[in-house]
Amino acid sequence: DYPTAAAICPSWTPSAIAGGMSGCITWFVFYPVDVIKSRIQTNPLDCQKGIVRVGMDIVKQHGWRHMFRGLGVTLMRAFPVNGIFFPVYEFTLLQLCGGKAD
Repeated sequence: DYPTAAAICPSWTPSAIAGGMSGCITWFVFYPVDVIKSRIQTNPLDCQKGIVRVGMDIVKQHGWRHMFRGLGVTLMRAFPVNGIFFPVYEFTLLQLCGGKAD
């Protein structure tokens, strides 16, 4: 006899919190890489530099705090987006499996 969806996940809250936290942690870790990527994308085509060089240039010109400029807004967006995504993903899996877990 397989457990039902309600028995497996009685509340979507733990999944939503886990999703929100994982999204925030991911953005916090990779945000400087995203800043570098954006700088490379906006550089002129005749001024292409590598990732490390662009990162060093940003820190030299603006300081290391510039690598995290805008992170607060990104985290405010990341928590609800990922917090919604996780429970919806789990719900979809349960629906695709007929409400039963493997």
